[in-house]
Amino acid sequence: MKKYLVPSLVVLTLVLMTSTVSAAPGGCTTISDGVLTDSLGNLLVMGYDQFGYNYQAHMFVGTYDSVDRKLDGKYWGSTGDFVDDMLTMKWSEDWLSNKDCNGDGKLDRGASGISQGWLTNHVIGDYDSDGDGSQDAHYSYFSKIVWVGPGGPLWGQYDVIQEVYNDPAGGYHGLQFKVGAPGLGLNDHWTTIP
Repeated sequence: MKKYLVPSLVVLTLVLMTSTVSAAPGGCTTISDGVLTDSLGNLLVMGYDQFGYNYQAHMFVGTYDSVDRKLDGKYWGSTGDFVDDMLTMKWSEDWLSNKDCNGDGKLDRGASGISQGWLTNHVIGDYDSDGDGSQDAHYSYFSKIVWVGPGGPLWGQYDVIQEVYNDPAGGYHGLQFKVGAPGLGLNDHWTTIP
């Protein structure tokens, strides 16, 4: 059985996105303006970049290796069998916006710099199930994470509302964990704060 990764590791990537310019007075700076960059100084582009991010569409399609915006065979400096596993993330505008409207020099996220939307992670990978060195087993993992406000069980403000794990070689077939409320957000789908 492959030990699936905690979704909190994936979310760290979205923290990297920042802008080098402030929003124009009374307006927003957008990706199409061609001046927003990430924290490493890479220009944010329309469509998918070389790492797999499409900030305009609120999506990432790549690997654990590329999620940290470094193609070095590592995931945030760590190595392992999972580094080449495929990862797809989707997020709401309130999780991480595709523009800077508040003039703080960063892509907007929720209120007061706290993501208040939702994020999904979908991982697909292979691993050696019997120790013979071959990648003979396949697994998939899916999770939905939402902002629930102060006191949430994940990072103090979030909850994982669904996890689905499939690993036939490990004996797991569509195993689901529902640890929060259904849907993709708080109360009536991320519009009402308790």
